[in-house]
Amino acid sequence: MRFFCISIMLFILGLLGPSLALADTANLISGANAAEEPHTALSVHQQFQYKDKHNRDTPKGTLEGFFNAAYEQDFELASQYLDLRYLPENMSQEKGPEYATMLQAIIDRNVWINLEELDDTPQGATNDSLPSYRDIFGRIKVESGEVMLLLQRVPSDKRSIWKISNATVAKIPELYSQLGYGPIVEWFVETIPEGRLFKINLWEWALLLTYLLAAFIIVIPITLLIKLVLLKSTLSLKVELGYIASGPLRFFLAVVLDRAWIAQSSISPHALEAINTGFLLLISVIWLVWSSLGIMSAGLKQRLIAQEHQQGASLLGPLTNFVRVIFIAIAFLVWLEFLGFNASAIVAGMGIGGVAIALASKQSIENFIGTITLYSAAPIKVGNICQFGSIKGTVEEIGLRCTQIRTLDRTLIHVPNAKLAEMEIENISEREKIRFKADIRLDYLTRSEQLKAIISDITGMLENHELIDEDPLRVTFQGFGLHGLQVNIFAYVGTTSFPTYQKVAQELHLAIMDIVETHGSRIIPVAPIAAKI
Repeated sequence: MRFFCISIMLFILGLLGPSLALADTANLISGANAAEEPHTALSVHQQFQYKDKHNRDTPKGTLEGFFNAAYEQDFELASQYLDLRYLPENMSQEKGPEYATMLQAIIDRNVWINLEELDDTPQGATNDSLPSYRDIFGRIKVESGEVMLLLQRVPSDKRSIWKISNATVAKIPELYSQLGYGPIVEWFVETIPEGRLFKINLWEWALLLTYLLAAFIIVIPITLLIKLVLLKSTLSLKVELGYIASGPLRFFLAVVLDRAWIAQSSISPHALEAINTGFLLLISVIWLVWSSLGIMSAGLKQRLIAQEHQQGASLLGPLTNFVRVIFIAIAFLVWLEFLGFNASAIVAGMGIGGVAIALASKQSIENFIGTITLYSAAPIKVGNICQFGSIKGTVEEIGLRCTQIRTLDRTLIHVPNAKLAEMEIENISEREKIRFKADIRLDYLTRSEQLKAIISDITGMLENHELIDEDPLRVTFQGFGLHGLQVNIFAYVGTTSFPTYQKVAQELHLAIMDIVETHGSRIIPVAPIAAKI
């Protein structure tokens, strides 16, 4: 229910926000080239000083007045712009408002009229191959061919005025039966109160919301079934796939179905233009692709981890986010092209502004380049234990901006990648074995035979240990130190595990102590301990 409410809110925002804000912006860009809507409230043109109270002195004034009256839902007044004389027997002048309503619906659904192209003189157009008392203001295609919509100059009290021709009025019932609203739309027109919201009829808003509700009613059971099938499957990412089915996929299918119905609906071209911004479709596609990329990334990450490609698995997170950002940018540019903007000019403008942005975000760009260096050269990998200057810890994540390091004290440090790429990094995890080194000092009371035996036994002990490499392995008498006889022990423990090394080192140290004690000598500290009295 919460998701459905959010969808309704997005739908309304999609209809209102872009259609108004972007339309205003488009008008600023295109200026006077934009055509006026046929049934919006229009200002009276001042090229001709109208004398008729309904401005029917010229073809343009008549049609402009008719549209203004229809926009205000005053069809009694709109009928004053129709020539109701000499109608067929099955038609009557008393039904003038009804004919005006039908004509307005026919024009709204089938004709786009630019009032600026109509003649604004009492004589009308003289170059249209029509009698001087007639002007054409539109053409409609029907099954039998093409029908011209005509204006006609008719006599009035003191002067002639222009009205919509009785020849055209006589064809209104037939045209409406072919091109007018269907029974469902007529029910909305008759049931919903008159009025407009953002220049769109209230019944059209009700019809659009009904389409959306019907789309969700159809789509929700289908996506629920898909989700149940996924959850009962053996897929490793079935929960994530179930979320896509009940979230972004449901919303996308509902929007597509809703748009298909709207395209075949009986609402006016003006309403279609106002709502057909593609905003909801853009949001649904971005949401669906965003979630799908996350699923693909998670599945690929599981495969790489199973194949022990930790570096590739760690790269997937930042790479997926980068692809998402690129996709959103491309989708936004395609949407702008759909709305009529020049995306190439926008990209060019962004290129010029990009220089200023690049200068302002110099540090961020350096970090991104540092990220590329870390991934390409791969001096460190996720899970490595490294020494970064004075910092020692485990690499947890290599992001687009910084790298997260978990220290031995379990604190988390974020190091910018630009700085990390310039540091001397000691990758402790990359060593293939660990050095064992011990310097011991024996008492000067140790005889030569004892020293030789100690060196021989320590060497044999090291050679016999299963984790000590045979080469290099050295136990040497280095000389006579200030405080004792110096013996150096050097070998490598064949392991990369530091806990294992610590256990082996402990065994070796204890064995060395036992060997020294067995041969009657003793290990002394660097500085002799004062004898107790």
